Amino acid sequence: PEVEERFIGKVKELDELGVNGITGDCGFMMFFQELARCHTKKPVFMSALCCLPALTCGYAANEKIAIFTANGETLAPMRDLIRDECGVDTQGERFIIVGCQDVPHFEAVALGEKVDVEKVTPGMVEKAKTVIKDNPNVRAILMECTELPPYSDAVRATMGLPVYDAITACDFFMMGVQDNKRFGLQDWTEDWDGKQD
Repeated sequence: PEVEERFIGKVKELDELGVNGITGDCGFMMFFQELARCHTKKPVFMSALCCLPALTCGYAANEKIAIFTANGETLAPMRDLIRDECGVDTQGERFIIVGCQDVPHFEAVALGEKVDVEKVTPGMVEKAKTVIKDNPNVRAILMECTELPPYSDAVRATMGLPVYDAITACDFFMMGVQDNKRFGLQDWTEDWDGKQD
């Protein structure tokens, strides 16, 4: 109850600051998705998993989506939550859950230590190559863990597949409230003042 109260207080505080959306810094914050939504009218995307409905719509039913996570076993208990919040069963045959716990140097995540991105990147790319070799009908990759976006570009470049993550999820939601410089009404939004509260 104390954690929930503090969480609700922070959601309300963010609302008062005028944010355009609410997200989290861990994929497992999906457990707070519904709670946050109950206390704001802003879009809530606590995890990159919120992108799953669009991904399932964007690819044919026989095409697979690989979901990379820090640890494949810890994602399994979220099955019902993901189904209820996203309308997607991650244990269905179109999804491949890819635990990254065996990627060299990535154990730093489980140990709560700083991850050396440069050392981890080759192993993450190799992991993607193996997944695609074993599952050639994978059409997209979703990086569920917020420790994974630093590897998205390397995987995109190597595999030639779209890779979605917490950053692309934020970009998607934020584009809904930003001025599109390519067409339409221009200069109707204020530029960010560079200050962070």
